[in-house]
Amino acid sequence: MQFESLNLPLKNLLFPAKNKLSPLLVVMHGLGDEMYSYRDLPEYLLKNEIHTLLLNAPEPYFMGWKWYDIDGDQEIGLRNSRQRIEESVRIIQEELSIPKQWIFLSGFSQGGVVSLYTGLRSKEPYGGLVCLSGYLFGNVSDFTDESKNTPIFMAHGQFDDLIPISLAKRHAEILKRANYQLQWEEYPIAHTICIEELEALRNWLKDKINQFM
Repeated sequence: MQFESLNLPLKNLLFPAKNKLSPLLVVMHGLGDEMYSYRDLPEYLLKNEIHTLLLNAPEPYFMGWKWYDIDGDQEIGLRNSRQRIEESVRIIQEELSIPKQWIFLSGFSQGGVVSLYTGLRSKEPYGGLVCLSGYLFGNVSDFTDESKNTPIFMAHGQFDDLIPISLAKRHAEILKRANYQLQWEEYPIAHTICIEELEALRNWLKDKINQFM
């Protein structure tokens, strides 16, 4: 698939949809990784039926990049990343002329954490939030009322040795008790992504998009 880079606060790759007036999936990588690792993702999901924007984390981390520090005060980096993501979304919204409700934030590991962190604090709801092998940062009291109608997809590996599935399950239950519409999936894998997980995510995206298209 063809791609281009936009003038955004974060390094990026945009895989355009065949129709400009289409939903957008924002994808954020994990700790120590980079956006280029996900350049094949559109082929596994909805291809050129939607726009796919890969974002690169802002801070260097060894041979890759990070969205926030894993030690110390995580929220400093999370706030900084959220600000850059929201500004990137604002710019691309204007570029594509689409509403925020057509935009899905997604990510793996740290990218999933920052996806939830950003979307649940937004004054204008996103189309959906995706957290693969991540966790929830903060308390329900931190989330906006406007985010309550934002559907969430969470998936995790049963043998994840970096972020225990028990933690992610507990956070998913917190969101469910707060009346968020959440789909939970788990797979017999470690801290990674599998084809079955992407198939479930593709079906979830199709379902949510069909509700407003």
